[in-house]
Amino acid sequence: MDVERRLRVAIGVLAVVGLGIATYLTVVRIQGHSPKCVIGGDCARVQTSRYATLAHVPVPVLGLAGYLALLASALMAGVRGRLLGLLAGIVGMGFSWWLTYVEFGIIDAICPWCVTSAIVVTVAAALAVWRAFLPVPDPAA
Repeated sequence: MDVERRLRVAIGVLAVVGLGIATYLTVVRIQGHSPKCVIGGDCARVQTSRYATLAHVPVPVLGLAGYLALLASALMAGVRGRLLGLLAGIVGMGFSWWLTYVEFGIIDAICPWCVTSAIVVTVAAALAVWRAFLPVPDPAA
């Protein structure tokens, strides 16, 4: 298996993991419940903070969109897939890092689900950058 294909598989797996996290957080929010913080933290405080929505859209829904874009990029060979992955990865990572800063620095509460998602999207973004800078295969070859 070539390097691009391996990167696409790895990004796809990370996107599915991220989709699982974002789906759980979205469902819990829609149901009006608090996420279960299995290893401590204060998920309820994070999920009910004023930073839990952006333009009236719940942050987990934005996560769903981002992870779907990463998954779509992993399913796409070539330059278009590379560009989509790069865009989704960098935007998702930047947004996640900002939200992590908000958790630690402003809300003073940690949501392990959110931190895990930030790690997942950061690794996916790094792989997307790697993929984006691979040599483009010569179609004539």
